[in-house]
Amino acid sequence: MFAAMGTIRIAMTRAQTGQDESTTQNEFEAFYLRTARTLHGYLCRLSGDPATADEVLQETYIRMLGVPAMDERASKSYLYKTATNLLRDRWRKIKREKKWWELSVVTENIHQNLNLPLDMETVFNQLSAQERAILWLAHVEELSHKEIGEILSVKEKSVRVMVFRAREKAKALLQTAGFRGPHE
Repeated sequence: MFAAMGTIRIAMTRAQTGQDESTTQNEFEAFYLRTARTLHGYLCRLSGDPATADEVLQETYIRMLGVPAMDERASKSYLYKTATNLLRDRWRKIKREKKWWELSVVTENIHQNLNLPLDMETVFNQLSAQERAILWLAHVEELSHKEIGEILSVKEKSVRVMVFRAREKAKALLQTAGFRGPHE
């Protein structure tokens, strides 16, 4: 997959900017290596399914090929926003199909160990997809409220409230599970 994406990217960028082929491929490969693992982890946590995360990750990088060159921060923001939107579109499609066919869906619960303690994984699974996204982007990716707002298509001030509420919900779930913080 990566080789094909790199080749397409090279041809497009070379035609647009006249850059050297090896430079463009090396830049794209380096960017991919810096961002793919964390983006995949984000998608696994949001979707709860590594296979879905793989598919969305691939589609996200393919879409990255068609955008004009931008700085590292903007590229990363674009990746997360695109991945989040692709996942939302996927969920909407599944919801429509479920309504259309009126089938009861049997899903297999697939977990991928991303080195989270068991209690944190349990908490993450009890949060909504948006709460998981908010907490992941704020605390794992360490993005600003403005960047999170751009990725999730919400206002920056709303993000502040959403982060607070998601933290409080996670805290309550941890306390219910018997976890007490170091200060208690």
